[in-house]
Formats: sequence, structure tokens, C-alpha cells
Amino acid sequence: MRIISGKFKNKKLYFPKNLNTRPLRDSVRENIFNIIEHSRKIKVKIKNSNILDLYAGSGSFGLECLSRGASEITFVENNSNTLLDLKKNIINLKIEKQSYIFSEDVFDFCKKKNKIKKKYSIVFLDPPYDDYKYNEILNLVKKNDILNL
Repeated sequence: MRIISGKFKNKKLYFPKNLNTRPLRDSVRENIFNIIEHSRKIKVKIKNSNILDLYAGSGSFGLECLSRGASEITFVENNSNTLLDLKKNIINLKIEKQSYIFSEDVFDFCKKKNKIKKKYSIVFLDPPYDDYKYNEILNLVKKNDILNL
């Protein structure tokens, strides 16, 4: 797995090699970024944005955003093994000052409005297949005014 584009293009990423985590494939990430960058219906752009990466895993989405010019990324991930890879990736790319990590459950993070002191241009979530709380999380993002519209 690697960064696809931007200032970190082709940098390798650490990722868990277990069955509990499935990394976001390069081709899927590339398609997501093509939609964001080239859609006439999406007004927000990656450059200079604050990004919230829920279920961050090894951070491939957020790291790709930083590579493409995002200002900062907030990662939320509660798997301790996966967090080690995320931290290695952040250190390897030397982006500690642009990265914030919350080691907790995504649902708990989104419930705590007082903890979320900033708004985000993009909220990305890629939950595990067996996690069906994503609708609740989207409702919390809206209710707690996390997204900068």
C-alpha cells in the first residue's frame, strides 16, 4: 500500500496484516479522490481542508489528503495494533504537527461535542463490515455540528 499522489507520492505505508482490518485499496482511494476533485456537485476541495478520518485504520485516506495539500487530519481509531501502524506512518512522513490521533471508539468520539472543538471540511468513515452504527454516526456529525458546511 502506498500514497497515490501529491508530495508523498509512492511512499509506502505500514498497514496491519491481519484479518481484522482491511486497508482501503489504492484503486478505491484513487476513485474517491477523483470524485472529490472533479465532480461539479462537490464544492469542497482537499487543499487547505481540515479532515476527520473516522475508523482511520492505518490512516491511508487521511495521509493521502495531507499529501494532496490538506491542512490537518484528525484520526479516530481504537484498535491498538492498527494504531501502531498509523503512528509509524505519521512519523515516517514527518507530519506529526498536522496529525491528531484519538484512540477511542468512533461513536464515543462523535458523541462528545465538547471534545470536538473544530469543524471539518470532510468527514470520512470506512467502518468495519460488521459495524452498523454508521447511520448513528452520521446523525451525530450533523447534530453536533462537526461538518463545516
